[in-house]
Amino acid sequence: MTLAEVVALASENAPAWRQARLQFQASEGGVIEAMGAFDPTLFADATYSYAEQPTSGFFSQLGITETTTKSLTMNQGIRQLLSSGGNYSLSFREGQSEYSYLGEDQADVSVNFNFTQPLLKGAGALHATYSLESARISEAQADAGARSAQNDVVQAAVDSYWSLAFARADVEVKEKSLALAERLREVTDAKFRVGSVAQVEVVQTEADIATRQDALLTARNQVKQAQDALRLMLYGLEGLTDWQTQIIPVDEPTKPNAQSLSWQMAWSVAQETRADLEQLRLASEQSDLDLRVAKDNLKPKLDLIISGNAFDQQPVIGRALSDLRNFDYPGYSVGLVFEMPLGNQQYKGAARRAKYSHALAQRQWHDREKEVIQEVRDAVRNMTYLSERIRVTSKARQVAFRQLEAEQRRLEGGASTNFQVLQFQTDLAVAESSEIQARMEYAKATVKLYTVQGLSWQGE
Repeated sequence: MTLAEVVALASENAPAWRQARLQFQASEGGVIEAMGAFDPTLFADATYSYAEQPTSGFFSQLGITETTTKSLTMNQGIRQLLSSGGNYSLSFREGQSEYSYLGEDQADVSVNFNFTQPLLKGAGALHATYSLESARISEAQADAGARSAQNDVVQAAVDSYWSLAFARADVEVKEKSLALAERLREVTDAKFRVGSVAQVEVVQTEADIATRQDALLTARNQVKQAQDALRLMLYGLEGLTDWQTQIIPVDEPTKPNAQSLSWQMAWSVAQETRADLEQLRLASEQSDLDLRVAKDNLKPKLDLIISGNAFDQQPVIGRALSDLRNFDYPGYSVGLVFEMPLGNQQYKGAARRAKYSHALAQRQWHDREKEVIQEVRDAVRNMTYLSERIRVTSKARQVAFRQLEAEQRRLEGGASTNFQVLQFQTDLAVAESSEIQARMEYAKATVKLYTVQGLSWQGE
């Protein structure tokens, strides 16, 4: 499996990425929900009522002992919140009433308009659009969180891929080391049988073989652990058979690049593209919005209220609606409503809390920037270190190989012992593992440098 295939599967199936993506999709619904606050609302109601009452006074003198009233009232219209912080409603009301003491029915209709606009607290778009702006900030944070999760998932997949590649390569190194020791045992056994070496040489070889067998078992177990770690990121693992999927890395680790990148340049990129920094910047933006709303709430309430209506009355509703168009009976009112809590402790406390919450958000953002600078510096420095380490470990492996060859020739000439040859075999195995590990760590560090800048695993 190639590294690109691993990254593609992890980007699609890793649990952390799936969760972050669902959170972003939920936040999109929050924006739509907040926008719905400004949707016009149609309303309508109808009420039929019937009442019988005993009479007194004027009606009783006329010989009427009781009155009966039947009425049907209907109301329909539209209302809406405005981005200015105000609201309006426009409605039509129709009523049809039948009174037992009147000769004919009575119908009345009216059109009614009401408008309220805050002039101090709540005036303007700050309060009216607060929920919508908060929802948009939450959506942007969720989007940044999804991108941050994806970068983390990809980095983890890359690390696991090269860890698995190292574990498999380390098994080969230990298998080769064990084979060398076993061949030496065969030679030593033959020499012991003819009496040219002491029994201690055989015992030393057997002890060393046991040690190498244990190291090989450990290396093979590490391969299995690395396989499971990678499977968890790449597959759904809904069925037990998924755990048996074999992953064999086929890519070669990245070759060291002599070109160096200054940490200042890397930090400049990170400032623009790091998703976690964007999340904290958005959190600061949200706290600033909260602070502005809290300060506005310290103002007293002063609302302008305007209402108007037109009315007409006829025996039937149809005639009343027809005459209503002439606006023969208009009416209107204009008023102000003023409120100011004495002490205003509730809003003063809220403003104080918002002030320090905003300061905290700013502090967290800037402190995280310092941490990212350290991460960038570490990533750049690590690239230089690992590039040099590959060179050093490669040279150490070559030296260890030559030392082993020389010591084997000395052993064949009778100038060395099994113990010394076994030690040089071990040194070669350690040097080979160290070089392989350095190359794998450099491959991880290459992607890590992109990750700390907020770029894709390919540096885009």
